[in-house]
Amino acid sequence: MRRRELLCTAVGTLILPAVTRRSAAQSAYEPLGRVPLDGATEVVVSDDGRTAFLAATTGFGTVDLSDPGNPQVLAERRGLLADRENGPLQDIRDATVAGDRLAVVGPANPNERINAMVLYDVSDPASPKRVAIHETDYAIHNAFLTDGRAYLSQFDGETVGMTIVDIGNDNPERVGRWSILDGPDWSEIPLSPATVHDIWVQSGTAYVAHWDAGTWLVDVRDPGEPTAITRIGGLAPDELASLSGEALRRAQLVPPGNSHYVTVDDDAAVMGVGVESWAVEGEGGPGGITLWDIESPREAEELATIDAPPTPAPSYDGLWTTAHNFELTNDRLYSSWYRGGVKIHDVSDPANPEELAHWRRTEETSFWASVLAVPGDFFVGCSWNQYGELPQAYLYTFPDRASPVPNPATAAATDRNAPATRTGPNRSATTNRDATTANGSAPGATGLTGGTETPLDGTNGGGGGSAGAGPGFGVPAALGGLGLVAWRYHRRGGESE
Repeated sequence: MRRRELLCTAVGTLILPAVTRRSAAQSAYEPLGRVPLDGATEVVVSDDGRTAFLAATTGFGTVDLSDPGNPQVLAERRGLLADRENGPLQDIRDATVAGDRLAVVGPANPNERINAMVLYDVSDPASPKRVAIHETDYAIHNAFLTDGRAYLSQFDGETVGMTIVDIGNDNPERVGRWSILDGPDWSEIPLSPATVHDIWVQSGTAYVAHWDAGTWLVDVRDPGEPTAITRIGGLAPDELASLSGEALRRAQLVPPGNSHYVTVDDDAAVMGVGVESWAVEGEGGPGGITLWDIESPREAEELATIDAPPTPAPSYDGLWTTAHNFELTNDRLYSSWYRGGVKIHDVSDPANPEELAHWRRTEETSFWASVLAVPGDFFVGCSWNQYGELPQAYLYTFPDRASPVPNPATAAATDRNAPATRTGPNRSATTNRDATTANGSAPGATGLTGGTETPLDGTNGGGGGSAGAGPGFGVPAALGGLGLVAWRYHRRGGESE
């Protein structure tokens, strides 16, 4: 496979002190290519690793990865469901693919707009065809598609849980639902620290990241009767029930808890749990990724924790390097750390993970997701624009190989040149029509070859805005200035905190 020149264009945008402090070892490991896509957050790839599908806040995009040194946008769709009441669909932070079906979901956080999963036939990724719509009465932060079913996170201000939707014959129908609130001892907990943030499903088990309520394993072989298997980590129900006011807000920012993302390896013997957290008045800090032995789920054993990269400002208003989305496959862990970059770890011995490669450009990237595309060849990472603080969201491609890892002290010194605090969030998406690809060429037709969404979905109404909250629920969203009313209510009581 033909390789392009290294990312000279991107490196050239860095401030000079950061460049001069980079170690020779780190400069040996660079991206293969990149392509811009406005508002991009989550990325998933096709089975053959040759196509990427990206949630993009006001829509979604597909990217050709057949030449990883020169990824190209194939199609971009905006204004989804603009012709429906309360449309278009906004705050789209997740997309999930299985075979030739792509599910795009939103909004990630409760608002007054339409809530839905939109299903597409992507057998021709350059021309996605909408085949079904499943409207809901709750926000969908994340979803998972497998074996003819969609698993949707649920939050509506009244309950939290996971909804199971049969999508056979492109006719979505709800077939099941699971919620910890229906279980003993959990009915009186406040909702905000117990949201279902993300879901992974494999071999009949759903792995549910439940924020401060921990990580739950749920048997979904009978979708009509999901059954909890066990809970790993998190706060006890009585501890959650006792939280209110400032203690409740603090709990959602600092460990323990903060189960943000979960996945398992190919054999479902090792589970990775990512903690998204920050520091509050010296307590807590950026969360890492903990690996668990779950061959016997009810007797899960903690194996190791991979710490977050260093940051000079660990608070929510500072410089984020906490764990975000990642993948466990082929005895490797591909991880994203916001401003901390992307990493590869060898986890063939999960009790002793070995860092193989790390790429970080604090000044210009904030990585949302990291996913293997072609084993031994390349993986992809999506850098979002983090509320407009960064000029553009990009899909990056990286070599799937080991490289000398930079000294953390060197990385920390480089970060001193980066802004230590967040300036006022700019909630509108930034459009960079002059952006270039990795090899310095313009992304033809502004990165669009598939045109706008089909007339069925409408072609406007996207607003160009980055609506809604950030990557997490609860207090982080409130601290971001959004003040979502739903997060200020306890379950069923509707009492303001």
